[in-house]
Amino acid sequence: MSVEINDRLKLRPSVAVVSNGDVTEFFLSDIRHSIALRMQKKVTQLLFGLDGTMTVGEFLEANNLGSQNEEVMPLLDFLNKNCVLIKVDMIYSEDYDKFPRVYSLLENYCPTQQQVEEHFQMVRKSRVMIIGLGSVGTWVAQSLLMSGVRHFLFVDGDRVELSNLHRQCGLTEASIGQLKTDAFSSRLKEMDAEVEVDCIVDWLDEAFFERHDIGHIDLIVNCADKPTVDETSMIVGKYAMPHGIPHIVGGGYNLHQSLIGQVVIPGKTACLECFRMNLDDLNEIDTSNIRKLENKNRRVGSFPPLSALSSAITANEAFKVLAGLDNLTMAGQRTEFLLRELNFANVDMPRRHDCKWCGYEGKYYQLQRDKN
Repeated sequence: MSVEINDRLKLRPSVAVVSNGDVTEFFLSDIRHSIALRMQKKVTQLLFGLDGTMTVGEFLEANNLGSQNEEVMPLLDFLNKNCVLIKVDMIYSEDYDKFPRVYSLLENYCPTQQQVEEHFQMVRKSRVMIIGLGSVGTWVAQSLLMSGVRHFLFVDGDRVELSNLHRQCGLTEASIGQLKTDAFSSRLKEMDAEVEVDCIVDWLDEAFFERHDIGHIDLIVNCADKPTVDETSMIVGKYAMPHGIPHIVGGGYNLHQSLIGQVVIPGKTACLECFRMNLDDLNEIDTSNIRKLENKNRRVGSFPPLSALSSAITANEAFKVLAGLDNLTMAGQRTEFLLRELNFANVDMPRRHDCKWCGYEGKYYQLQRDKN
């Protein structure tokens, strides 16, 4: 959609403008992206006058640029399509007063304010299921609430213990003995009176989705790690794939911080079975001389900054899914945070054509084709 003479444009407040001779650099602060153009300094200065209060035609007339219409309009169109300028085609809803920085972030992906509003309202109307209110799940839920999500379904069968408090947000010593679902829901309602929370007090197992009608869900974030996060994620995948529900692995421990924010969009990205097959190929070794180490009391470390790190990546990807943005970082990726090196390791996990879930002969691929 090209810029027209009756459009109202605004220079986005998060864009820094630096003029050096005949070169002007536009720096999109939120996404650390620069656009450099060769243009006259006086034209650069005029762009600061675009504040959304006048049409393009009025702007050209006010600055005696009517005779340069053919040169100026392509420039304005280019800057709009690259999110330096944004079309002011509506007034943001009252949600803007509460989430101005979230709106500012979305402006990096939208050429018009109406599109920004539409993407944010997708987030507001979404219902997110979070399974496991532990060291990752609580942080993910709080981050999504603070990003605009207001409809949640929490699943956890546990009660708050003293040992939970050092790594799980939203819980206090007064919460000890309470159901995690109750204690954490109360905390979120203190933060935002508009939040709507449904709870299921139960553990995730193979029969969970047969026992419970979860209703409409836009995204499932699995943070349950009993017996393992791999097993619980496969349970989620078996339910989410035929229902077309995006799902994310919220994080897990395996002698390091791992499985961070793997995103699955049914029919579009690698599924959890693809991940398993790719991982099996990477780990294919001779196991004939390997002994299994037994330690029934083994307890893997959990450190609050690592939990927050994992949940932040997960929540960031979850927001992009809910807002309908395409730039998913964790689709087809396995990311691990290596504790001793304080660094990330990424491994590509592409979609498999031979996958029994989403491959050409996979049961969910065929199901999706039948639906379409």
